[in-house]
Amino acid sequence: MYPTYARQRFTACALALACALAVGITTPVTDARADTSGAQALTVTRAIALPGNQAYPESMATDPRTGDLYITSFSTGAVYRAPAGRTEATVFLPQGTDGRTRAMGAEVDMHGRLWVDDADGVTVYDTAKGTRLARFLSPTPGKSLLDDIDLTPDGTAYLTDSLRQLVYRLPATTIEDTIASGGSATLTTGFDLNHVVAPHPEGAITLNGIESDPTGKYLITVDMASGDLFRLEPATGGIHKLTVTGGSLVSADGLLWEKDQLWAVQFGSDAITRLTLSADRTSASVASHLTDRTLEHPTALIRKDGSLHVLRSQFGSATLDLPFSVARVSGI
Repeated sequence: MYPTYARQRFTACALALACALAVGITTPVTDARADTSGAQALTVTRAIALPGNQAYPESMATDPRTGDLYITSFSTGAVYRAPAGRTEATVFLPQGTDGRTRAMGAEVDMHGRLWVDDADGVTVYDTAKGTRLARFLSPTPGKSLLDDIDLTPDGTAYLTDSLRQLVYRLPATTIEDTIASGGSATLTTGFDLNHVVAPHPEGAITLNGIESDPTGKYLITVDMASGDLFRLEPATGGIHKLTVTGGSLVSADGLLWEKDQLWAVQFGSDAITRLTLSADRTSASVASHLTDRTLEHPTALIRKDGSLHVLRSQFGSATLDLPFSVARVSGI
């Protein structure tokens, strides 16, 4: 039986799906592993190994200045770092840092500062020294689940609260003033999606991944319980539910937005979906949807060194494929 913390995460995602996910014995990643469900198939290779046997990684982010990769641990709250060009990560922030027992979303801003979400807030760190720079708190500690984070070009931070159907907004001035003082501040709501998120079981994880376009004009976030996508417009506060055709995004977790393409990893089905966005970002059509058991319940994806990299969380896996790892994926 997998550990309690993994069982809790798996159960939460099962609530989001409104059903129990059946998990079988896992297949270890080999040098190249392709899905056989069609003519097109994924190739999944181990790219970066994580230390220890309790990582259960959740999110990852690349430092735009150095190419270093940071990976969060849901199970312990630790953060790992893999310098550019390395195939093994080491501990950057040990488990329990600043009292953190869970680490969720991660992002690195244009100044090279690392952002790390936990259930009740987000902490900002100096990547050179690992020192804490600031802390931004949920207005409802104990009732929130800060999940994913994105930073727009103007320096604004947006964070999803998966239990309250909110997207918090931190203006650049608030960020810089709080970091300058070395203190803390309370998050404020940027978008309230309670009126548009579909009905769901109590305690289900809803809003998850969030991504902005290169200009910061729009953000897109996903409700993993229903698979719905929402376009957010910071300038007006507008919220628009996208029309999605050609497939389902139920259990979608991390997102990656590249030009007219939106990528989503789907935790519950070991899948990656690529969607084509309309010019006005009000609709999306599934261009490709591929599954592979070796993705091991993916939770995040990024573009690194020209290739897609996917985080293999292994939440709920009956048999672990160690070491925990970031996979390089091609074929989609």
